[in-house]
Amino acid sequence: MAATNKSSVSADQYSCPVCLEVLKEPVTLVCGHSYCMDCINDCWDKSDKEETYSCPQCRRTFNERPELNKNTVLTELIEKLKESKDDGGDSESYAGPKDVPCDVCTGRKLRAVKSCLTCMASYCETHLQPHRRSEVLNRHKLEDPSGNLEEKLCTKHQEVLKIFCRTDDTCVCLLCAVTEHKSHDTVTPEEARAERQCQVEERKEETKKKIEEKEKKLEEIKDAIEKIQSSAEREVEELEEAFKSLLKTIERLRSEVTEVIRGHERREVTKAEELIEQLEEDIKELKRRNAELAELSQTDDHIHFLKALPSIYFLLGDEETGDISVNGDLLPETLKMSLSDLKENLQEINGWEFLKTSEPGGPDVSGHILQNLQTRNGLLKYSCPLTLDPNTAHRNLHLSEENKQVTSEEAEASYPDHPDRFDNWLQVLCREALSGTRCYWELEWSGKGAAIGVTYKGIERKGGGDESSLGENDKSWSLFCSDSGYTAWHNNETTKISVPCSHRIGVYLDCSAGSLSFYSISDTMTLLQRFNASFTEPLYPGFGFEWDTSVTICSL
Repeated sequence: MAATNKSSVSADQYSCPVCLEVLKEPVTLVCGHSYCMDCINDCWDKSDKEETYSCPQCRRTFNERPELNKNTVLTELIEKLKESKDDGGDSESYAGPKDVPCDVCTGRKLRAVKSCLTCMASYCETHLQPHRRSEVLNRHKLEDPSGNLEEKLCTKHQEVLKIFCRTDDTCVCLLCAVTEHKSHDTVTPEEARAERQCQVEERKEETKKKIEEKEKKLEEIKDAIEKIQSSAEREVEELEEAFKSLLKTIERLRSEVTEVIRGHERREVTKAEELIEQLEEDIKELKRRNAELAELSQTDDHIHFLKALPSIYFLLGDEETGDISVNGDLLPETLKMSLSDLKENLQEINGWEFLKTSEPGGPDVSGHILQNLQTRNGLLKYSCPLTLDPNTAHRNLHLSEENKQVTSEEAEASYPDHPDRFDNWLQVLCREALSGTRCYWELEWSGKGAAIGVTYKGIERKGGGDESSLGENDKSWSLFCSDSGYTAWHNNETTKISVPCSHRIGVYLDCSAGSLSFYSISDTMTLLQRFNASFTEPLYPGFGFEWDTSVTICSL
């Protein structure tokens, strides 16, 4: 019995009340309580300002900080218990969070060393001794500690599961085996485990291959990321160098152009200042001689008058100068042409912009395209031929020029009945359906006013409501043009545009980017309005008219 008690004592029982760990460099206070030297010192260091010291357990106070001496007896005892445990002399310890506790221990439970499948309980080394000594208990089946013994019981009969049913792929007890599973294919759990172990090994091998494949794929993706980043960095660096070079060139040109213009300015100003100086001297001299003439005209000495007059009179004639002019046109013609070309090129650079587009991968896959939407040359490459559809034209609209021109007149045209024809609004659509592409077209209008736009095919054709008028519904977008200005229309919402009127209009449609732009075309190209929308259907160009108005689709 003494041996048993001795074996149940371990170093774990000698713990510090502060850190709850096995005592390290134990010291014992006069009250009898022991602590780690560092722990009690830390406690008292925090209470230095209080001038009194106390035991953390019994709260006994000391007027002066006690001198701490290492408890050598307790230190040796703990070391011996640790050595005994390391040598196997102490095979027991208290159960931790991840350990299976002994089902027999009361209070703080020891760690179980075996689980009995017959008793359905787990035992520490001390409480396992009856199983080791008793011949009856010795026949019980012991295994490594298991914290889920309940799953080894049949839920129906509360018996240990001892049979595996291949038919139902489940573990059963002996009672189940001779009743519900009587005619089934059954084996022992050991046999089933051996079979399944082979499957597990095969699956492990398959999983290992998949892991290797995915690791290989992972490395490939990582390599791809590095290549993407490297490529992006290279592109950025190259473009950065190009932009820096361009900016330097622009700055150099700006400086040189400024210097050339200022040089012309200085020369012309110098020439003008020289002429001013000459004229001022001439004026001064003429005023002096004019004063002499005035003085001479007042003299009563006829002889003096006659002798002095010729010299003053003829000198005045000799001092007359020719025409003096300053060139008001500062720059030479060749330089003006060069600067004009430079301005156009700079304006073209200023017109470049990135537009978002939908890629073939689907609507959620977006890309970008660099376009110049501020210069006509940048848009002409997207020009598309358009023709008017006679089946949509209102009867007061007359088509001509191979269905490229339409004019509104009071006289009706002899069109046949057609369900696509507008019967109230003076409107007509083009034949071509535009979708998924970039398209540009130009037209010229004349008369009182015309609406230029695009629409879905489903716009109403009959009646005078908003649902059939270009721009006054959610199916169409338009720009109304008149000599008084422009008005943009969509879904009956308007935007007035105050710019000088032009009778030539350019229209750019980018279906994938969801962009519709209207431009005024003259010596320069001016953006009038840009609609941004998600175009869900093909769009048809269309026109609306006031009376006595004509629209011609231009050939580009």
